[in-house]
Amino acid sequence: MGGSAQCRYIAVMPLLLIALLVGYFGPHGSWGTHVAEAAQARRTHSPTLAAAFDSRREIEAAYGWGNFRALAPYLDIVMTGPGELNSHVRAGGLKTMLYLNLNLCSGRLGVGANRYAGPDCSDWPASAFYTQDGHPDRALTASYNGWILQRVGDPSSPEWQTRSGAAFREFTAHDRFELIEIDDASAPDEFYGTLCWGAGRVGEGHYDCASAPGGEARPPFNARFSRAEWQAGEAALARSAPSPVVYNGLQGYDKHESLPAIVPVVLAAPNAWGAMCDACFYGIGGHLNPYLFTRPILDVRLDGIMRIIGAGKNVVVINGAQRDPSARARALAEIMLAYDPERLWQWGSACGNVSMIHACPEAALTFYSPYAPYPKSTASVTDASGNYVREFGACYNGGRYVGPCAAVVNPDLFVPHPRPALRNVYRHTLTISGTSLCNCYGDSGSVSQNGGGWPPIIPPASGYVLFR
Repeated sequence: MGGSAQCRYIAVMPLLLIALLVGYFGPHGSWGTHVAEAAQARRTHSPTLAAAFDSRREIEAAYGWGNFRALAPYLDIVMTGPGELNSHVRAGGLKTMLYLNLNLCSGRLGVGANRYAGPDCSDWPASAFYTQDGHPDRALTASYNGWILQRVGDPSSPEWQTRSGAAFREFTAHDRFELIEIDDASAPDEFYGTLCWGAGRVGEGHYDCASAPGGEARPPFNARFSRAEWQAGEAALARSAPSPVVYNGLQGYDKHESLPAIVPVVLAAPNAWGAMCDACFYGIGGHLNPYLFTRPILDVRLDGIMRIIGAGKNVVVINGAQRDPSARARALAEIMLAYDPERLWQWGSACGNVSMIHACPEAALTFYSPYAPYPKSTASVTDASGNYVREFGACYNGGRYVGPCAAVVNPDLFVPHPRPALRNVYRHTLTISGTSLCNCYGDSGSVSQNGGGWPPIIPPASGYVLFR
């Protein structure tokens, strides 16, 4: 063969190879288009965050008090407090987050005391809180657990802002934190429990207003309360914070709104890293309430998450107590509707209770290459079948490519829907075993893409994670 012919042969070979690949992968586009992505390095788990608030004895019995680097393969950020714990965790190479509750503020002294209050609001004057009209000494009060008495902060109050700024300085004077959580960042009219004017009765896990000086408080509360002023005050708080803040408030719902009150604050505040959705999709206290993961509440929460992630900020979804694997699989299907591999964080408080590494096994799953642009709202994921659907071209388990996958969710409480028509054929569902991302220190857990098939009719209030 002459030199010129050899050159032509070599030049033609790549074209022939491309033609062969196109001819083969064209009919197999459900996975062929993502072969290159499968070869790329991916996260070994979704972004995770957890608290290191287990007792020193529990930590010592698990991975060891001086061994916080054991958390690094499983957790990306760890919530601590100022002092020795934060120093030890940071020495293990981990980023840390400070917790403050300035919105439902408790004290370390008096009735309904909280010895872990941060900050200690025992001596904060009533002017820092919402008070009953005509009674400036009667603060608006709550109790999230029926034992601890909390006063509802008024972010529009100069006193609240001053005291909150002092708390920032106190808790960060000698410690560094990448983030600061602002807990209970829901407007008073979004609060899910009983509110009283003045102190109600706490104890036995129940809070009532029978003994409260001003009785039960109901919207619109007092002349000082407005949603816009509450939001402006929360935004001012972010501006004064020494580190980026994450607001725990996406679970708020006033039964009328289309977005939680904290969403515009997060979108507008430059120092807002993101928001948290506490118990969203999982139920409160581990108890399943289908009203919380069906429309309209499901839409309010998902739309808020999508707006925040779509703006380039972050959302943390918290599983506080749900250990049931099937409930967690359904929750993951809902989370996948708003998933982003870098900005959707999972906090698995219910998991890892032997190893004290609180991350659930399903965090090992990561989802890339969605076939459609990131959704702007639930309208973007609504299928003609009536289900919510999102498909990903490249899915991973512990960093290992497992092919395409999909989430199918029936958002209706009572109405079943037929199967949607999907891009790929899926024969298997997700199964979750155990309660730990970490197979270590006496803990175990895993996920499988080889679970049984999914039903031809999608039942109400259900969700499925599908694999081929």
